Amino acid sequence: MTEFANRTEIERKLARVLSRDLRGELDKLMGYLGDPPDLSRVPAEYWNNGWRGIQKDVEPILVATFIQQAEAAMNTVGVGVDWALVNTHAVSWARDHSAEVLQQLFNRTYEGVNTLVPEAYQQGWTMRELEIALERYHSPVRAELIAITETTRAAVEGERAFVAQLEKDGGFQMVPIWVTDEDGRACSICKPRDRKPITNGMFPPAHPRCRCYVDYEWPETLTDKQGEMWRSR
Repeated sequence: MTEFANRTEIERKLARVLSRDLRGELDKLMGYLGDPPDLSRVPAEYWNNGWRGIQKDVEPILVATFIQQAEAAMNTVGVGVDWALVNTHAVSWARDHSAEVLQQLFNRTYEGVNTLVPEAYQQGWTMRELEIALERYHSPVRAELIAITETTRAAVEGERAFVAQLEKDGGFQMVPIWVTDEDGRACSICKPRDRKPITNGMFPPAHPRCRCYVDYEWPETLTDKQGEMWRSR
């Protein structure tokens, strides 16, 4: 199993969706705040559930990426599994994970708004200056960061789901091998893990913008060093 061929395409699609939706949320937030800005005008429901509109756009992309990589893994191994269970897992994982990520995103935005609005009063900012300050939480850069990270996560989770089902259905065991992105820019977190069995349950992404992926090997194909690491886990 190798890094998926259309990673860049998926990242760009997800980044476009997120960038568009975050821009819409900034417009909505500025409308709630009013002029002059008043934090009390922003309903609690917005902070608790405003992210659900973004989730409707993001979740299908994560599901598709998850299933794509599970299928790629199956084609590589050449052994089938109960595919209905993999599909169910894809939908459940994408729903739960996107909810977690987006709620955290809104929580950080909430913290930022609660800092920046009082600062706007103290500094005498215009509404446009406040909007510019809030753009850091709704920017294309932030959208891209999330897109890269979550594309990696969805792909890795798809393969993990296939391998887990393979082990459950057929009793096969495969060894996950961490592989760094082959762009020559492996970071200090990921580089020491490159080409080594994953023995601690930690899978990519290891950090924001992580593009690492996972290879799976049959135990008998491991090198002596890899085998020793795997057996001593």
